[in-house]
Amino acid sequence: MRPLPLSDEDHQMLLKHGKELSDHERRITDLNNKMTDTLKSVDESNKYLREQNNHILEAIIKGNEKNDTHKQEMEVINRQNLWKVVTIAIGSSSVIYLILQQLIHVIH
Repeated sequence: MRPLPLSDEDHQMLLKHGKELSDHERRITDLNNKMTDTLKSVDESNKYLREQNNHILEAIIKGNEKNDTHKQEMEVINRQNLWKVVTIAIGSSSVIYLILQQLIHVIH
């Protein structure tokens, strides 16, 4: 079976459709390449942002650990100082009592 011969008009239309199809394929390829490049750029940007977020998170965690340690140290110092104040107050009251007792003894 032989194909039917095309008229000049049909042949021109076929060439025009072939050219249009080729143009569409080129545009699709260009868009695909642009999308691929854009997605690569977005992936690189996201990778950079993830790294930055990890650094920030590590710094925050270290800061929190230091803060907790500092709070514990301050609580220990506060307890030590409280005992020092209590000891000094008891010692001072004893000294004042002895001085008053000596004064009363000297007066009588």
